[in-house]
Amino acid sequence: MNIRQHFRLQNLPRTLAVAFAAYLAAIFLGALVGAEVLLRSKSRWIKGTFMVVGRRGENVVLPPLPESLSRDVLGVVPLNPVRGHALVGPVERRSPYVERPVLEERGVIQSGWIAWVSSFVYNGTPAQLDVEYENVVVHTDIGDLPAWHIPAESGERDLIVIQIHGHGGQRSQGLRVLKSLQRTGAAQLYVTFRNAFDAPRVGKGYLSLGDVEAEDVLSALEWARDNGYRQAVLMGYSMGGNIALSALRPGFTPHPIPVRGVVLDSPALEWRDILRRQARRGGLPQVVAKPVGRMIEKIVTRRSGQNFSSVDQLAAAPRFDVPILLFHSPSDKTVPFWQAKALAGARPDLVELHAVEGARHIRCWNIDPERYEAALEAFIQRVKA
Repeated sequence: MNIRQHFRLQNLPRTLAVAFAAYLAAIFLGALVGAEVLLRSKSRWIKGTFMVVGRRGENVVLPPLPESLSRDVLGVVPLNPVRGHALVGPVERRSPYVERPVLEERGVIQSGWIAWVSSFVYNGTPAQLDVEYENVVVHTDIGDLPAWHIPAESGERDLIVIQIHGHGGQRSQGLRVLKSLQRTGAAQLYVTFRNAFDAPRVGKGYLSLGDVEAEDVLSALEWARDNGYRQAVLMGYSMGGNIALSALRPGFTPHPIPVRGVVLDSPALEWRDILRRQARRGGLPQVVAKPVGRMIEKIVTRRSGQNFSSVDQLAAAPRFDVPILLFHSPSDKTVPFWQAKALAGARPDLVELHAVEGARHIRCWNIDPERYEAALEAFIQRVKA
């Protein structure tokens, strides 16, 4: 044995100890960051990219960036939103710039304008769709929740669709289906749940992943009853889907008005699995991602008292008793598609699953709006009394 080998053997225990300490530190730091994001995530800005927009006839011209190159239908909103708004379709040209056709337009989008471009399409209020609406508040024990109320075009107060945004999201997530829901004859209520942006903060501002937020859905149903509505459909996006299903549990029933059905878009149904997958998606190797996921669960439970079993909607599947329309994509990297398949498999008598190939998280509508809206409208017509 030479001197170098002897030196290495002597220092092996120290090297292993340092490596193990680094491993533990990576788990702990990753878990702290993950827990903070899970508990408090909210933003005043809707996800999108600011770009200089060009115009070529009935097409818009955009720089070749990930958002402009995506398969999604996109929204283009100038910095001064009163100047216009456009929906643009599939990519027709990719190099040296991206060219996409204008599908709908309010005002005229002009060359040289800086615009917000996003697959969330809308970043404002229903006014972006030239739809009249009311700013209302939903009264709760923790304060008033801001909401948009869009009455049915007929003026009839029968069915109302209550829109529930996702984790870190805002009401405008649901505006993509506003016109579709109008065609069903239903009214709409877009509610902001507690501890989200622009809503009352409760305690330390921790989210409960669908558990306590379900009380806000109950308050929205009370608002609907007090304003003359007779039945409701709940529509939730991502965590909003978990909130909608949590509102079906026995502690919240019977409801102030009957809930005839639930529409879910990319719903978060089992959070423990999502935590592990998000840790892996963040670049952590599998050997670190699994313990990080478990550590996040422990930290969140210790800080907020979160009961992950109470928001496990796959375990709760046997108790559901209303029809469920479910949109999800095998390409979703935020909430795994297997959860949607598991729910549909557990309750084939209630769940109508639409698998949307190639869609990102909460972007099922963007891949094929006509197909999405046809399924949505048919479901609403089927479930309303």
